[in-house]
Amino acid sequence: MKIKYAFAMPQASLEKQGLLEKHLFNVNIQRCKLFASIVILFEVILIMMNLSSMYTSMNTIFVFNIYLLLYFILLIMSIFMLFYMRSFEKRLTYTEEQYKRFRFGLLSFVNFFLVWGAVVTLVDQKDYGHVMAFVVNFMCVSILFHTSNRTILMLYILPISVLVIGLPIFQSSSAILMGHYINLSVFLFFCWLASRMLYISVSSNFYNKMLLTESNDSLALKIAENEKINLELAKVNEQLKKMTIIDELTNIPNRRGFHQYIASVLSNSTEKRKLTLMMLDIDCFKLFNDNYGHLEGDKVIRKVAQRMRYNIASSASIAARFGGEEFIVAVFDLEKAEVVRLAEDLRRSIIDLKISHEFSLVENHVTVSIGIASGNVENENDMEQLMEDADRALYKSKSSGRNRVEVFEESFVIS
Repeated sequence: MKIKYAFAMPQASLEKQGLLEKHLFNVNIQRCKLFASIVILFEVILIMMNLSSMYTSMNTIFVFNIYLLLYFILLIMSIFMLFYMRSFEKRLTYTEEQYKRFRFGLLSFVNFFLVWGAVVTLVDQKDYGHVMAFVVNFMCVSILFHTSNRTILMLYILPISVLVIGLPIFQSSSAILMGHYINLSVFLFFCWLASRMLYISVSSNFYNKMLLTESNDSLALKIAENEKINLELAKVNEQLKKMTIIDELTNIPNRRGFHQYIASVLSNSTEKRKLTLMMLDIDCFKLFNDNYGHLEGDKVIRKVAQRMRYNIASSASIAARFGGEEFIVAVFDLEKAEVVRLAEDLRRSIIDLKISHEFSLVENHVTVSIGIASGNVENENDMEQLMEDADRALYKSKSSGRNRVEVFEESFVIS
């Protein structure tokens, strides 16, 4: 079971298998470049040693041998492959067909290297009888070159065939030959085993890294989606909050919004603040609704509200709808004369709207009555008396003929 698990490849789609192949291809290029550079260095050394050993001081001639030829062949092939790989790396883009051709060239070089080791081993049988060249080359390829099981077995076939067929021809000793076959069989099996274990380890790491990347991307996407949802929820909550403090008809604060504003201003103050309240009521509004209809009445309420917001534009003031045709204005830190002038300006600006009201008991246009009360307040509880005073002033304005501003005579002062 453990052996089976060790050789179990992670399940992957064809797309991921293709990405793994491209990844291993790039890794193998880097390894083959380094390996080719090392081979070139060793072959140059071997050629120089071979030339030096063949030189005879007596007749100053060189005796050529098969080893020198093999060293030159591998040297030339390694130099060619090194430039071949570097030229491919310089390409910014390449087609699938170009990739396949270059991959075939890379596999051909690896296969040539293995066959070269088999040929050198066969030549060694005449004088040395060892298989070191083939063993070293086979081990290097098995460990350094990462590829699928099918590909590695295809790379093994030709060099092993050359060695197996050639050994009886080049090795006359049956005892040595049998020893070679046994030792090589064991060695080749373990090289293949090491190759598979390394390939599966690299593949598993690649798939796990890809899975981790996908998980991170998925997590990042979910975080982005959650942030978007949270932003949408925040907007909805903000809208809901506005709906609770903003009057839907007039789009100005309602009674709740008015009280929140007063509480917010007072909470930021360390001492009592002078506050003036104006209670405003549209004159004869019931008669307007009864004769012109509620839809026209709603239009009047909206126009009055917008004119109030235009006139009360100070940062230390607020205009709100208090209910029905009644409105309230709060102004901080203004003197009585300034407040009265502000209220008169507001009253006249409503008249200037020239909203026809033929059934009014005051004018032929829509008018308003305003009551004013002022006092020093420290918290929202201090406002109750102030609001009562402003309401009394409004009542006096309406009972005195409407379309006028009245100021509460005895302003309530919190002691």
